[in-house]
Amino acid sequence: MEENINNQQPEQNQLARENKPISGMTIVAINLIILAVYTILFKLAGDGGFVLDALILVLHVTTCIIMSIVKKSGFWLLSAFLVLAIGFSTCVYVLPMRFN
Repeated sequence: MEENINNQQPEQNQLARENKPISGMTIVAINLIILAVYTILFKLAGDGGFVLDALILVLHVTTCIIMSIVKKSGFWLLSAFLVLAIGFSTCVYVLPMRFN
């Protein structure tokens, strides 16, 4: 009888690991990685990439804010703030280079 109990526990532990929710800092990390990827891609694209990067940045921040309201999670709001701050500073840094 005890063997049946011990055999069922690993299966339950495996199911629990598969259904584990994403942690808050993982959400922030994924959003920052997404920001880095599309920022690099659009910077390599040339002159038109600057405008497209700004539009995608606004959409990204808006999506994070909407998700923070829907999920009632401060980590989505933190993601929105970090994406906005890092994305804006990247645009401000690159903008003077475009006009020289």
